[in-house]
Amino acid sequence: MIDLHIPETVATPFVVATAQPPHDPSAMARARVCLPLAADLLGTPLMRIRTLPAGASGYSELMGSAAWVRPEERHLLEKATHHIVVMGHAPPVSQPDHGQAARAIARVIAEACDGVVYDAWSHQVLPHDFRFGAEHPEFCLADDWLATFISGDEAGDDGVDGGGLDLMTAGLHRFALPELQATRVPVGNVFAAVTLLRCLSVTLVSEHWDWLACNPGARARRLARHAWAEGRDVWRYWAAEPKGAVGGRVRVRFRHVPEEGLEALPYLSVGPPADFGAVAAEWWNDLVDLAMPYVSEAPRRTAA
Repeated sequence: MIDLHIPETVATPFVVATAQPPHDPSAMARARVCLPLAADLLGTPLMRIRTLPAGASGYSELMGSAAWVRPEERHLLEKATHHIVVMGHAPPVSQPDHGQAARAIARVIAEACDGVVYDAWSHQVLPHDFRFGAEHPEFCLADDWLATFISGDEAGDDGVDGGGLDLMTAGLHRFALPELQATRVPVGNVFAAVTLLRCLSVTLVSEHWDWLACNPGARARRLARHAWAEGRDVWRYWAAEPKGAVGGRVRVRFRHVPEEGLEALPYLSVGPPADFGAVAAEWWNDLVDLAMPYVSEAPRRTAA
């Protein structure tokens, strides 16, 4: 079993980068936000808003290296002089509602001051037109709550084939869960690996919320080292109805990644089960690739 620490609260930071900072962003948000919970949290210790010069916020370097949901919008950051930090402090059991409330506040502030919204947990800058309109009432990870980053080289350290690529999620920490990572994934299996991480993330989040609801106030949880990943869960990731083949399932093993430093966050590596008798590359190619249908995007349901 893997022991998970459940914190009392989890910080949920969103940053609005703008060249036109409002005098009182909290009052502006209160006048504009439509989500009742967001309005209720404004002015409480669970939702703090600060305006800082861009160079003093502590987020400039992070935003400069962030992924952009729409890369063509990267130039929007160049004119920003200030960062408005919207910092929620939510008990894990209150998610996803408190996370949605924090993001709703950041959105209306960005709309009012022509800013861009950076999500510090998923390490991505959200689309500029994301500021407008209401979000879908049904929560789903595909609504820019989770990102997957790919790094590494197809070649190994010696320059020959066999190195593989590394994948890592970003966004699960906000829900008091470890991020997931997969290492040395053969380049031909990367799309299947992305689907695998998405399917596991959907399942972990759903099971975690159910567990928290049944264990209020608990500060630790035990997670099984082995789990089944269902290919059909990629449709849950998109909050969509299955189209065509829904894939199979594959058994995975979680391993705790040693944390480096006092501020390090927990990660779980994903790989073949303990009794898999071949090299990991064969597991990715012969099992994961066949079970995980890669769906780059799917139209979500019109009703929850």
